[in-house]
Amino acid sequence: MIRVYDHLAPFYDVLHRRWLRFAGGEAQAALEAAVRMAMTPHSQLLDVGCGTGHFARTLLSEGTSPRQITLLDPSEAMLAHCRDIPVCQRRNRLEAMPFADETFDVVTCAWALETVPHPERALHELIRVLRPDGALCLTFCAGVPARRPTEWLVQKSMTLRGTGRFLDPAQVISVLRNTAFCDVRVVPCAGLAATLIARRSLSSHDTPGPQATTLDSNGSGAYPALRHQTPAARRHFVTVKLWPDH
Repeated sequence: MIRVYDHLAPFYDVLHRRWLRFAGGEAQAALEAAVRMAMTPHSQLLDVGCGTGHFARTLLSEGTSPRQITLLDPSEAMLAHCRDIPVCQRRNRLEAMPFADETFDVVTCAWALETVPHPERALHELIRVLRPDGALCLTFCAGVPARRPTEWLVQKSMTLRGTGRFLDPAQVISVLRNTAFCDVRVVPCAGLAATLIARRSLSSHDTPGPQATTLDSNGSGAYPALRHQTPAARRHFVTVKLWPDH
């Protein structure tokens, strides 16, 4: 799979924009909003499967310090497109990351979990490097029924290209809940994608948390502060933008 993405690196941004347009746009927006909410001026963020570094560039343009961001990708060709980004960069597999336990406050992994041979092992690694009470913001291709002809075509195209698989969100949630997480939230998204926000429990000895909850239409699932916002404001909160109040 790494060789596939080495080959796709020169065209990746074009292909990815097409994917976001037809299948994963809401999930990507939800992930970016979650990261912005989780970040503080002192947070250390790890972007796992960073690709060509688009999200890192966005965060830097919005004022995040380069000292706060670390990029990781297994593809040398992908990281070659990140050379202009003045942050720490590492080339390693997701299943064996070169970081000490509990290093990062925020870990984001978008469109990468479905590309690795052992997703469960990668999930354990994402959890391992996350500090207690840290946030994992995860977006991946989800094995849900296609609702539109364009989604069906995207599914077939991805399968034929061999660029990844469609994961069962319930299985991903199960691994998270049983590996040091006490809270897993599902952000409802249209399209062939899922976005999860998971917060690691304060103690590694804590028992698994409650069943994953969905951010409902009242906003009371993941973000109680949204209860007093209008429905339109809540949708904007989840899918478009959110700067945290520091």
